[in-house]
Amino acid sequence: MSAREAAQSRWSRQAAALIAGLRDESLRDDLRLRFEERAAICELDGQLPRAEAERVAYESLLAAARRAST
Repeated sequence: MSAREAAQSRWSRQAAALIAGLRDESLRDDLRLRFEERAAICELDGQLPRAEAERVAYESLLAAARRAST
């Protein structure tokens, strides 16, 4: 396991796995960006710890992926 993988939270790894399973490359790119942006906003503006911010971002990502697949 690389240092980058070791530093990733559980939520970040789950987001990466979810995104990797999508066929549409532009959707993958969009959702990856949304996840990172949402996590950053929650961390900085919401003053959440990074892991908690990534949990919130993952929940948002999951909802967006479900909408995109229907």
